[in-house]
Amino acid sequence: MKKITIIVPLHEYNEQYLKRALSSINFGETKNNKYYEILFVGPQDVCEQAEQLNKSINEYETRILVNNETDFQTQINKAVFDCVTPYFSILEYDDVYTNNYFKNMQEFIKKHSEYSVVLPVNEYVTTQEEIVSFGNEIALDPSFTDEIGVIGMEELQLFMDFNCTGGLFKTEDFISLGGLKKSLKIAAWYEFLLRTCYKTKKIYVLPKIGYVHTINREDSYMNSEQKNITQEEGKFLIDTARQEYFFKEDRNITFVQTQE
Repeated sequence: MKKITIIVPLHEYNEQYLKRALSSINFGETKNNKYYEILFVGPQDVCEQAEQLNKSINEYETRILVNNETDFQTQINKAVFDCVTPYFSILEYDDVYTNNYFKNMQEFIKKHSEYSVVLPVNEYVTTQEEIVSFGNEIALDPSFTDEIGVIGMEELQLFMDFNCTGGLFKTEDFISLGGLKKSLKIAAWYEFLLRTCYKTKKIYVLPKIGYVHTINREDSYMNSEQKNITQEEGKFLIDTARQEYFFKEDRNITFVQTQE
């Protein structure tokens, strides 16, 4: 088995959702913590509350990485650069893993170590846990890709809405690629996937539902980001992502609202 860190980015403490998320972490027979670590990243008081909550739920080892910058990209980059395992996954505190996630991922990477990013098929649900749609499954459509499950540059130019939280990433490759770019906001994951392909790293979508992603939660970080971005700025960020993947560093990106 490969060692995996579960990164839980926290910009706030929400016990209702976090308890549900942490309860979904099921490493099967690996109760000795030999292969897994849970890493909370965020403000110290928030992480300490999360750590205490986790102790009431399971016996898995946890670690705190204090980071007072609460934007998602900074939290993830800081956590990954501090990561000591060859693989990591990101669990948003209002999401959950499905029962067979870790078993399926371990079986896949044991046979296919060439992939830098392995994404599960997602369920998108409301805060009432009603299924709205599915994510990432387009990569399993023979009309979308020449090789089932594989996402390449051509596919990314056609479709940008891949959900990456809940994916499994090679730590070394994520770091060598430069991580997520804060300046691109809602387009940061899309640009990262473009950069991954550009640097000839491989992306695969595992044809099994492995992650449940909560959408449209009023106080979620991403929802607040999207509310503060106009349609014109959103298009600008996507177009910029398609220009910036050549560059490893996060450059200064400035959106200027056009005047009517």
